[in-house]
Amino acid sequence: MISLWGKLLCLCLVTSLVAGDNSTKATASCDDINNVKDQCSFAQKTDACAIDEGFINYVVTAYCKFSGVIPLGVVIFILWWLFLFLALAVTADDFFCPSLTVMAKVLRMSDNIAGVTLLAFGNGAPDIFSAIAAIGNMKNGSDAGLAFGALLGAGVFVTAVVSGAVIISKPFQCMERPLLRDITFYIGAVFYTFYIMQSKKINTLEAVGFLIIYIAYVLVVVIGRYIRKQSQTPDSQPVVGDRNDHRHPVAVLDTDPNAPTTMSKHLAEKADYDEGSKLHHGHHHQDTHYHNIQERGRREATDNKAITESGETEPLLPGQHEETSAVKEFLDAINPICREEWMDKKWYGKVYMIVKAPIQFILTITCPVVDEESEKNNWNRHLSALQILIGPIFSIFATNQYGVMLGDKFPLWALFLCVFAVLSALSFYTSSNATPPKWHKALSFLGFIVACVWIYCIANEIVNILQLFGVFFRISDAILGLTLLAWGNSIGDLIADTALARRGYPRIGISACFGGPLFNLLIGVGLPFTIACVKNGGEMALDFSFELVVLTGGLTISLLSTYIAAPFILKFFMKRWFGIYLLCVYVAFLLTAILTETGVITIDVSSW
Repeated sequence: MISLWGKLLCLCLVTSLVAGDNSTKATASCDDINNVKDQCSFAQKTDACAIDEGFINYVVTAYCKFSGVIPLGVVIFILWWLFLFLALAVTADDFFCPSLTVMAKVLRMSDNIAGVTLLAFGNGAPDIFSAIAAIGNMKNGSDAGLAFGALLGAGVFVTAVVSGAVIISKPFQCMERPLLRDITFYIGAVFYTFYIMQSKKINTLEAVGFLIIYIAYVLVVVIGRYIRKQSQTPDSQPVVGDRNDHRHPVAVLDTDPNAPTTMSKHLAEKADYDEGSKLHHGHHHQDTHYHNIQERGRREATDNKAITESGETEPLLPGQHEETSAVKEFLDAINPICREEWMDKKWYGKVYMIVKAPIQFILTITCPVVDEESEKNNWNRHLSALQILIGPIFSIFATNQYGVMLGDKFPLWALFLCVFAVLSALSFYTSSNATPPKWHKALSFLGFIVACVWIYCIANEIVNILQLFGVFFRISDAILGLTLLAWGNSIGDLIADTALARRGYPRIGISACFGGPLFNLLIGVGLPFTIACVKNGGEMALDFSFELVVLTGGLTISLLSTYIAAPFILKFFMKRWFGIYLLCVYVAFLLTAILTETGVITIDVSSW
């Protein structure tokens, strides 16, 4: 009898030890994976190593599939991470922003309203969706450091490095009121963010506070523009969008103090410079995909005509030839590599086209683009019918809603398949190849939704890969955010804004350095935290570290430098020495952040 009780006692002890071990794994930090022998098992069983959004768990893949050659796996994922940033840029520049432009016109929004809402959202989409992905994947309060690090780190980079580079490229007289307005709101937003982080928690009302600050900013922009217009005489300088203004659209923006600074780069995208180049927002690739479609359309229209002896033109075999031409136009539209452009590229340009081709092809067949500057507004009957069918179905599977059942009997994806198959057939058989239908602009709304899904999915994968980098290289989320994620999302700003300055439009570049990051911070924190707080009972805990103090301090110094020097020292004329000073501010900030991360500088902020 004693032996039986002894066996039962031993069994209970063993069970409790196993349960305790599993509990420890469930609550352990993913960083502890470097201190255990069975790293694959640890990655699979530890909650902190799991992902809530996205398709690939890169920590599990690296430590299980590449066990023994983990550095090789990390190198492969670094290349994949760079490709995802390329995909993010292509999606935002070539598919997301064009849809927003058409939507603004369909909704009859004025330039200033569109500039601080839809177009600003398009410009800041990579940063905002990265923040949404980071906050959506939070396991605990410390995980918010990636979102704060990315938004604040990108703010320091843009307000110091990008604005400094713009000033060095071309000294200029800046517009006084927009600059002071944006910096004032930006400083207020930074202090409010620091207050939230220092309180170590955020509730729904505080999260909504970010959105309220943004609404106040929009009202100031709109009301200020209205008052300015009312005070102008009829002979005053025309504003952006004035039909009587025949100047270059970027030149108009560069001299208009009322233009919303958050739409600067969007208007720059549409500028056709003397050099014949086209600047893009985001990572600003000189992509001529839709221009090539337009040119091919013109050539095909010419091929469809035959010149008679009398000099008149008439179709050749109208029915058959028209259908053959439409199919050829469809195949040209989905071809991610234009033959004519390929011949003109150098070897590195061809490599870039090959690398970009897969994402360009997938985006083309899933995401409609209405381009009013292209022939037929970029209308293609066959392609549009395909996009109407594939786009919504892709969105269902990409957002993991394919398992949703209606009435526990009928899957949601099947309903979408039936509905959009009918709409696809109707769009095909009730339209023609020659002219776009009246409802063509409505496709911009579908393109907007599908592009949002694409950007969110790509942002999730980028954030999940950064989790692996943080674990493998033992880097905190805040440092990852202010370096890799911030640089990846902001390097395009550096290219575009300095290019604008060199071409004689430095005011646009400097304006975008403050209006854009302000929008990203307010929406990138306010929107995802509002959603997260509602889902988690109205409040979420946050971790507060000295790295976050360094972040807010660096951004504040950068903003105050311009806020004080511009009116009192420079008299609003930006000189090269001030640009060099801003670059030095960023270098000092980065060194402080690195010394903090490595433990050289340690300050306990737990009692703050």
